[in-house]
Amino acid sequence: MDKKEPTIKNIVEAFKVLDYVNESGEAGIAEIAAQLNLSKSTIFRIVKSLETVRALKQEANSQYRLDYHLTAYAHGATRDSELATLAEPYMQTVMQVTGETVNLGIRYEKDVIIAKSVDGDFYQLQTTLLPVSPLYCSGLGKLFLSRESDHALRAYFQALQPRTIKTITSFQAFKPEQAKILANGLSTDEEEYEYGLSCIAVPIEKNKQLVCGLSVSGPTSRLKHKGLNKITAVLQEQAALFAKDLAASGITFSEK
Repeated sequence: MDKKEPTIKNIVEAFKVLDYVNESGEAGIAEIAAQLNLSKSTIFRIVKSLETVRALKQEANSQYRLDYHLTAYAHGATRDSELATLAEPYMQTVMQVTGETVNLGIRYEKDVIIAKSVDGDFYQLQTTLLPVSPLYCSGLGKLFLSRESDHALRAYFQALQPRTIKTITSFQAFKPEQAKILANGLSTDEEEYEYGLSCIAVPIEKNKQLVCGLSVSGPTSRLKHKGLNKITAVLQEQAALFAKDLAASGITFSEK
């Protein structure tokens, strides 16, 4: 049996259309079809779909150009890039002092995404980790969860699967963790995401809004050997400097 391609053809073709319109400034259906070697009927369906979601708009001359929805995506990507650039010197300092990997995490719906990492000493597990993890089982993710209302948390903690025997998967179990995170200004993942891996995370706020987090992650035994208090102290110190720099920057964040 032939192996199916993992890509969705229409989505790939839609991005080819967007790329062409972006490069051309504006283009008509016949022109796009000829340049991409696709039928006019295929291009018509793609263009009308992109127009529906405000990715393309039709001008008075019947040509199509990029619409505002893509501008919002571009703003988000630029913001996260600016955030990573601003964070890098502080992340580098933490890595140099601790020798461990430092991560910048941002929330995307029910996950935390690593927007930037500064790699420290190597550990085998590092090569298999994805740059995205669920909120409930990561130090960075629990920072964001700690700011949620009881109503939102009850809705969130439904049928979550434990990754290890230490993973918190219920509202009742998370409530004491939430109180601890808010009281101490830091969150920990003690082998809740992966056996042998631990993480210490601290929040970064702007205008009292949690916008991202910084974390140090590495093998549990190595972090404990180096001293969790020492790692936490330098992480909090550099996070405070980063937050001060962020407050003075022009980077803006919309409310969740």
